[in-house]
Amino acid sequence: MNVLPWYDRIPRTRLYLKLPEILGGLVNLAAGQEGGYGQVEAFEHAFADMMAVDGAVAEPYARIALYHLVVALRLPPGSEIIMTPVTIHDIVNVLLIAGLKPVFVDIDPQTYQMDPQKLIAAITSKTRAVLVTHLFGLATDMDAIQAICRQRGLVLLEDGSHAFNAAWNGKKLGTFGDAGFFSLSSLKAVSTGYGGIVVAKDAQLLEGVRRQAEALPKVDKGHLLGILLRNLIVNLATHPNLFSWSTFPVIRWISDRSPETIRKLQTDNPNVLRLSDIPEKWLWRFCSIQADLGLHCLSRMREWDEKRRSNAHVLLDYLKTVAPERLPRLMQGSYNVFWRFPFRAPEGAEFRRFMAMRGVDLTTTLLPCCAGMPIFSDIARETPNAQQAVREVHFLPVHPTISQERIHQMARIVLEFLQQRG
Repeated sequence: MNVLPWYDRIPRTRLYLKLPEILGGLVNLAAGQEGGYGQVEAFEHAFADMMAVDGAVAEPYARIALYHLVVALRLPPGSEIIMTPVTIHDIVNVLLIAGLKPVFVDIDPQTYQMDPQKLIAAITSKTRAVLVTHLFGLATDMDAIQAICRQRGLVLLEDGSHAFNAAWNGKKLGTFGDAGFFSLSSLKAVSTGYGGIVVAKDAQLLEGVRRQAEALPKVDKGHLLGILLRNLIVNLATHPNLFSWSTFPVIRWISDRSPETIRKLQTDNPNVLRLSDIPEKWLWRFCSIQADLGLHCLSRMREWDEKRRSNAHVLLDYLKTVAPERLPRLMQGSYNVFWRFPFRAPEGAEFRRFMAMRGVDLTTTLLPCCAGMPIFSDIARETPNAQQAVREVHFLPVHPTISQERIHQMARIVLEFLQQRG
């Protein structure tokens, strides 16, 4: 039986911020530098350079980045925006608050991305925009989706939160549409503790977003302290030694008794509510402490992308001939960054227990299928592929800090599970 060493268990994820960087943020906060904006412009320029675009605007959250975008676009009230349903529910909330009507279309069951044919079928006389979410850091045929939007005169928006540096035919995801937005939250490959950022082709549109972002109030010191402390705790809890000795046994104990508790601990907003207004706690101005953190992540992003991609391809090489139906279909022309490595395991808890007993902590996606959520019953749609993916897809850890030795060993553990299943 393959079992990882007791001193080197694999966590489901790790932060991309390093411990000294988080501590540096806390020192700067204690020195009263939370309200400065000097580094924000430098971070925006660095992000724009990475994306090969002219400019970017930093925001407090990805959901606020989207809200500011649709406000700046001035779409008519009641306009339909077509989107896939696997996303955080507050993305849907901000679209509704902005006066738009989300129309859900199902995902492709193998790529997990928007299906161009389903997009075409969903377009009506009220459709004004399309929102593409690049799930798990995998690329889809953006040429086809871009062509559909151009032919129909639709605004194309992209959520690239999982897909920093991913590309389709050499062009970065997030730059095909009229605008793209990204989350900079704790677990993202580019993290500022919490935050979001917008890129756009139209300078006037980007300026409209900037005016809204710069009108936000100064970040509350206590709020920023809470964000930094949470990042500090997660960083320490997933450190290889501490995770193996203490965090992993605790997670296993809680998971056996209350799996939902673990899920709630991993999200910043465990309360699933339909909102009628933007909460004030989402509205604060991006600051220099966050920008410093983001610049650190950008400085090593390409290196860590390649390490994560290398880990993912080890898993693909082991599993593609044994269980191709459990793996994502990677499209020719795609450059995939594998923010998460999706692996279908309809066995659910049985699979998670098998992996945990051998030293690998993993989870399903935290994202819901919004098309079936009771709070959005008035815009509900049948999206069976998305619902099945939320139930069955598990994330095999491929974080860049995992060694090649451990990735190979984890792949053999998965093979052992499959062999036992026959």
